[in-house]
Amino acid sequence: MPNNIRFTATIASVLLLLPLVAACQPKMHHLQQQDKLPAVEALYTSQQCGRSQSTPSITWIDNAQQLEASIKQIQGTILDGKLQALPELDFQHDIALLVEMGQRPTLGYQIALSGTDNLHITQGQAHLTLDWIQPPADAMVAQMISSPCLLLKLKRGDYTSVQIRDKQGTIKAGS
Repeated sequence: MPNNIRFTATIASVLLLLPLVAACQPKMHHLQQQDKLPAVEALYTSQQCGRSQSTPSITWIDNAQQLEASIKQIQGTILDGKLQALPELDFQHDIALLVEMGQRPTLGYQIALSGTDNLHITQGQAHLTLDWIQPPADAMVAQMISSPCLLLKLKRGDYTSVQIRDKQGTIKAGS
């Protein structure tokens, strides 16, 4: 009889724990899927990046030499001439993207990361949502030509091109 009670207690314990274990499964699967997505990190942003064209652009930066040249181009517009140190990237696992808004007629324009769920990959293309900020029509802004940019670090992934969209879904640039 005592063995029968132990067996019944063991079965009851397993049955009680089974919903807890099952409830954890989707969460762990979701985290594994999230970890497969490349992470996005802002490395540098400025309202003056020296782009003279008015159209937005993306520069795919695949090695340290390209990164250094891009940083020098961006920071060549800084008045005091002091260049910022290069960000640390492991180009075997990361790439950098320089997203430029293009020349704008005033200050107040900016590009920024848009929350945490800003990167989706479909059919070998990364779709990155960024805040494409412009000053309100009635805002008082300095009448100075600006050229906003954002330098991003992305984990390498199953994509060969990138498309930038604003929060409304409008395509702003692609590589």
